[in-house]
Amino acid sequence: MHSGGDHGSEFGEPSPEVRIGTPERRAAEHALEVHLSDKRLDSAEFERRIAACEQASNRAALLRIFADLPAPHPELPSLTVTPTESDEDVPPVAVAGCLALVLGLPVAVVLGWAYGTWWALAVPVAVTVAMAYIEHLRRPPGDPAARSDPQPPG
Repeated sequence: MHSGGDHGSEFGEPSPEVRIGTPERRAAEHALEVHLSDKRLDSAEFERRIAACEQASNRAALLRIFADLPAPHPELPSLTVTPTESDEDVPPVAVAGCLALVLGLPVAVVLGWAYGTWWALAVPVAVTVAMAYIEHLRRPPGDPAARSDPQPPG
């Protein structure tokens, strides 16, 4: 259920009530010029629609100008935010593995030097390898993140 104050649909598309500016109006005028040159509009209808573009304040008003015309319609910029790479893309097991190495190796070196227990160096490495293997087993077989070989885009 959407209220009148919604700024987008449940599918991530912008609301028709989103305000427009000069770039959107220029795109509409360019599309109308194409329709004029293709003889879909006479000069009087073209001028009337250009004036309507100047008066349009939101996406819905601008798109109504093109309701009875085939493509091209104005290319309006998308309001959806493109995802960027972030720290959330790093799996938790990778963070835990890095912490095990960063914190565990210095402790193992100190213990190995102080007490002569050099085998302690194997503990953080073994923990990291075990966590990576468990994460590998936990992923479904079709998961692209589970692949070790990069696939060329195709």
